[in-house]
Amino acid sequence: MYGRPMDHVFLSGNQRSGKTLLQLILASHPEITISPGTNIIAKVLFEMPRNRPLSEDNLRKMRQVLQKDRKFKAWRIDHRAYQAHVAKYQSVTTAEVVEDIMKFFRDQTKPNARYLGNKKGGYCKDGDLVKRVFPRAKLVFMLRDARGAVSSMLETQPEHDLTSASLMWWMKARRIRELKQEFPSDVFVCRYEELVTDPEAMARSLCTFLGLEYAPEMLAKYQTNDAIRHRTDTTHHETYEAITTSMIAEWKEKLRPEQVEAIEGLLGSELEKSGYTPVTKPATGLSLARYRAIRAREYLEWRTGWEMKRLKMG
Repeated sequence: MYGRPMDHVFLSGNQRSGKTLLQLILASHPEITISPGTNIIAKVLFEMPRNRPLSEDNLRKMRQVLQKDRKFKAWRIDHRAYQAHVAKYQSVTTAEVVEDIMKFFRDQTKPNARYLGNKKGGYCKDGDLVKRVFPRAKLVFMLRDARGAVSSMLETQPEHDLTSASLMWWMKARRIRELKQEFPSDVFVCRYEELVTDPEAMARSLCTFLGLEYAPEMLAKYQTNDAIRHRTDTTHHETYEAITTSMIAEWKEKLRPEQVEAIEGLLGSELEKSGYTPVTKPATGLSLARYRAIRAREYLEWRTGWEMKRLKMG
């Protein structure tokens, strides 16, 4: 295993919410490292046993995922050295494998960091499962006004339409709120609007949450912190620039009135529960029934997947 036991922080949130900016700010602290998103950590966390050493079949599957995981291959680390390390695995647990991946990244980018972290969008849906593996882990969630997030998704992610983007925001926002209620002292919700309006205040609050002293490097060096970016990252050009509030209200110009109405209808009461004010009248009649049915189906699909992950973890 690599290095000494560490504290853990997992970063997640809605798509197009500012997660990468927050990752850069946090990982510019001298005592925090947050490795880029990858499928391998989620695969090990959610699809392999938690309470016993991984079997030879588990390890074989893990090595296969490592070979195919393009996001992991884009990490700025010595992949040959890591593959050689993994090839020697015999009796290891899920927690040890995940911590090993993050430690390997830490040791090659910031050896003295106290916090090991990873960023992945799915952690906000399944944060409670993360806590099963790392009970003392801190969870940091990025939350942005749904209308701004959906507008950005429609512009940058062609795989999404208005319905799928809205439902993704709805499910993640709901789970963030539930996880904050379940783990109040271990969950921090960072609002995009607050982060870009007063970055230092938010950075200081995050440090307090993590039990660290505020470090000016968090805001002085985040633009040049390439160590935690994927080598192939071409979608976050704005994070190389100064923080601005200009994107907070962009959705008001980019979304048509009927799109805003549909987004708010699909979200139901979750928009207000998450701290954002609707600007259209609540849906009624057949529209209301339709939106409720769509949300119920989305929740059922997530719940079924959650149960399957829980059973695999043991």
